[in-house]
Amino acid sequence: MHKGKFIMVDGLTGSGKSTIMNAVHAWALNCGHRIWRLQDWKEPAPPRFEYIQDYDVYFTYEPTRSWVGSAIRYELSRDDEPYGGEELAHAFALDREIMYRRLVVPALNAGKTIIQDRGVGSSLVYQPAMKNSVSLETVLALPGNRLALEYAPNALILTKLDAEVAMERIRARSDDSKGVFADLNFIKTQGERFASSWLRALFQSHGTTVHDLDTAGTLEETQKRATDLINSTLITC
Repeated sequence: MHKGKFIMVDGLTGSGKSTIMNAVHAWALNCGHRIWRLQDWKEPAPPRFEYIQDYDVYFTYEPTRSWVGSAIRYELSRDDEPYGGEELAHAFALDREIMYRRLVVPALNAGKTIIQDRGVGSSLVYQPAMKNSVSLETVLALPGNRLALEYAPNALILTKLDAEVAMERIRARSDDSKGVFADLNFIKTQGERFASSWLRALFQSHGTTVHDLDTAGTLEETQKRATDLINSTLITC
């Protein structure tokens, strides 16, 4: 068991995870926590905890934007010449293992708090359901995924939103590179798998408390629900 607190936000594409993360970030600032964010990291190599250990709360996300994470974002997720679920499963697991070894594991062992956008749950939902993929058992057996479950989050917040609404939000985004994860049928499959009892039971068996958060309302309503959940249940100032 690690000494820190690890909270993960996950859910289907376009379901408001970034809104939740922004709300939690604002809450942490108001609490006076010293904050470090992966999105502000500009070095080509992924960060190492020993160089950034003077913070209280660390905001991370997957995939990263360094090394393997960059390849996932800008090559493996393209939809004009799509890669299969098997390639993505291995890439995500390796990207995850690198970040856990360099940052997540030592930070948790040092008693820090980590708030993460996406994690191993996304791999378990997405990759077995993609074309040219591998089984759930194979995804679970990859070293990076085994490590992530050894350091499973204390709390997993799963967004709740209809697939059609998520698709509308994705289409409204300003960028044109939605990638292979923005297909409506695939989003519906995501929703079914994120809501499945096996996924919840898997995390619970590793000591994780699972929370459902409705993100169907306005931006302000989602932000308030997220802040209330964090403040009253998961972390205190």
